[in-house]
Amino acid sequence: MRSLLGLVLFPLLLPSAAAPAPPINGEYDSPLGRVRVEGDGTSFRGTLVAPAGPCSFTKGEQVLRATLLDDSLAGEVRVCQQGCGTPVAWAGGVLLVGPTGLTGAVHVASGCRAPVGPRGGISFSRAPPRAEPAPARTTTERARAALRDGATWLSEGDFEKARSRFEEAVALDPRLPEAYNGVGVTWRMRGDFKAALRWYKKALRVDPDFGDAYYNMACVYALTGQPELALRYLQIAAVNGYATAEGIGEDPDLASLRDLPAYRALVRARM
Repeated sequence: MRSLLGLVLFPLLLPSAAAPAPPINGEYDSPLGRVRVEGDGTSFRGTLVAPAGPCSFTKGEQVLRATLLDDSLAGEVRVCQQGCGTPVAWAGGVLLVGPTGLTGAVHVASGCRAPVGPRGGISFSRAPPRAEPAPARTTTERARAALRDGATWLSEGDFEKARSRFEEAVALDPRLPEAYNGVGVTWRMRGDFKAALRWYKKALRVDPDFGDAYYNMACVYALTGQPELALRYLQIAAVNGYATAEGIGEDPDLASLRDLPAYRALVRARM
């Protein structure tokens, strides 16, 4: 687990059991334009209804194909790439399903640039998107002070005081993914994995490029016997530079994955 501080993609892993699908169908605004996502509760596809952005895709083209695993869509997003020999590609990745949209990360080819975040983060916001006003500067400064206090209490092992300060930071400035992640870490340290996951996911909905949350989610899924999701999120963490082979190999939270071929391939790829 982590607190505040080119890989070959594995084949898609099918869900082991059917679960009630979160509300996914609908239209979303994305770096590719307005996308309509439709599915049957297990498999989903997204097609462009109003292309936009730097990609020269056309209306009706498919840009998303994915399978629902718990509350994550695991699959591929079609992106345009610059700076390399592959102008258009299906990029593997994972997207969290939330009330305001889909957030996650994709992996583009090495050396390529695509219309996503600097570490592969991408968001599909439910249309029409809702913009939150930025807090005043003094409020932001107070939020960051609370965040620093929370990190200090966390390092000293006082998880309740740390959680209180992290939650205060969230209330003051809801744009700080570190604060949501910090709350999640305090619940993880208390053994409440459901609460930890809930807050890690909130961090990614605020900033899909916030990598520590991907790694922390992988650890929780490994600890709770969900290897498919653990490997998915660990892969995204490794692909985008949030995890090293040494760190993965020494983390006791990932012990349940060590004998899996996909895990060993992931560690070899990061060496």
